[in-house]
Amino acid sequence: MSFPTLLDIKKLNDGVGFDLVEENVLLCPELRIIPAEVIAGAEMKLTVRTDLPTVGFRNLNEGMARSKSQYETRVFSCADISGQIAIDLGVYRRALDPLRLQQAEASGFMDAAFRHVAKQFWYGTTNDAKGFPGIIAQMLADTAHEVDATGTTAKSSVYFVRIARETCQFLFGNGTTIDLQPEWKEETVNDANGNPFRALTNWLSGAVGARLANKNSVVRIKNIGTATGKTLTDALMFSAYEKFTTALGAEPTHIFLTPRSREQLRASRTATTTTGQPAPLPTDWNGIPLIASSAISNAETI
Repeated sequence: MSFPTLLDIKKLNDGVGFDLVEENVLLCPELRIIPAEVIAGAEMKLTVRTDLPTVGFRNLNEGMARSKSQYETRVFSCADISGQIAIDLGVYRRALDPLRLQQAEASGFMDAAFRHVAKQFWYGTTNDAKGFPGIIAQMLADTAHEVDATGTTAKSSVYFVRIARETCQFLFGNGTTIDLQPEWKEETVNDANGNPFRALTNWLSGAVGARLANKNSVVRIKNIGTATGKTLTDALMFSAYEKFTTALGAEPTHIFLTPRSREQLRASRTATTTTGQPAPLPTDWNGIPLIASSAISNAETI
């Protein structure tokens, strides 16, 4: 399956800012894999089906009770993200390549923004209280959608996700994505002590949200630790897979985890190899891609 992502949107937008976005999105797998949609305004109101009608076989001359699908309306909101770039004019004028200096500063801000958004995608207001609600807040946190590895310290999670526009996506509000202003300006800014100086400035801005339209499209293995018996194993993965396919009736398209969890999974297999050689680092689990992400924490508190 293939769906438009942030990179596709930037390509279609006459290539404006594409190189800068491409350079930094490569470090954030969430933003280059999960579908994205640009919306007018900062909210999307969506009516989603929460239950199917009842059907069944019947005997002749026997009626069937009427039923219908169950729906609810959800509102998914974007949150503003911004950052101000200021390059001392003295530094700018002394640079051997001023344009490269501007690009380096812009790239750093874009990298920081994407990393912040990727972490917000999972942890929501626990990551930044002023940001959008994350997947943990939007998913169903019950025994049908969570597997508990029972670790108590240095905790992490693995997320089984079905990625599609109708299940899980990023939203970018106000008709644009995360962008810099097209023109840099000379302005007076203040240092840490409140003293003014002249600088070349720019603003990074955007409105970002996450939409989990189908709450059955995420299953989480939580409380993965480092103590013996608390690390990631194939047994935990199979348990999560069973819950996912039972809840959604479909396969997950991706599995997101930390590099540490991926290594734990590899290490758990070494003892089972007949040759005694170390098991290879897995890139997929039963054909489902494993996506190692630095946005997922090894010190989760939720």
